[in-house]
Amino acid sequence: MINTYWGNAREHHVLYLDSHSPSWVKRSIIQYNRSFTKSKKFGFKTSTADGSAVQGDVGICDSLFFEGITFKNVPFYVMPDTSKDNTPGNGALGIDAMSKAIWKIDFTRSELTCASGIDSFKEVTQTEILPATFSRQSITVNVDFGHDNVKPMAIDLGYDGDMLLPGRDLDNTRSTKKFVWSGKFKTPAGERNVSNVSFLDTVRINRNWFFAEISTNETVSERLIGLAFFRRFDFVIFDFVNKRIYLPKKIW
Repeated sequence: MINTYWGNAREHHVLYLDSHSPSWVKRSIIQYNRSFTKSKKFGFKTSTADGSAVQGDVGICDSLFFEGITFKNVPFYVMPDTSKDNTPGNGALGIDAMSKAIWKIDFTRSELTCASGIDSFKEVTQTEILPATFSRQSITVNVDFGHDNVKPMAIDLGYDGDMLLPGRDLDNTRSTKKFVWSGKFKTPAGERNVSNVSFLDTVRINRNWFFAEISTNETVSERLIGLAFFRRFDFVIFDFVNKRIYLPKKIW
């Protein structure tokens, strides 16, 4: 969760940082926000990680401030009242806004830093690059589950877990020790009671092997790498300007 400040009045809103989603907000926070203007020409229609369809209005925040950087004319999807969203915070700062800067998540200090140039991060000289593909919609990494079973997976910082796979992919994994439990699966479209399946296994990214918790449930439709995967490192830097991910050498 990050603290952002909107418009000349610096109205405070708490947002998720989400690298696999457009920026979106709850309708309730923009009703009396003078920095926010609803588009008269455009709306949106999309689906969430569980396959739920959601549609609504599109609006523009004229100025958004975070960590000394000003983001101008930031587009947001406005979640409809029917979405039944129960997530904390006011919405998400998505990949469209993230792509304009460089972001460092420091897990040892619980700090998030945003900068316009990689020179702002001196520790980058002590890092190695995680191979990844940057696009307008996502950051993807190829993950090897063994037996030539390589899957492109999107990095989703809005997902708290380690790795998430559709159920159809689990038949091709090596692990047979699976754990089942009931819980809630939350997306901006709402939440569902689901039966979760997870297991621990080793996966390979580039030349390195990692121990990971891999999960699924009956609603999952995407392959995701979540925030928990990166918590094994002291920090991670997402450089959207140069399209690189940096990780510390001592672990990576």
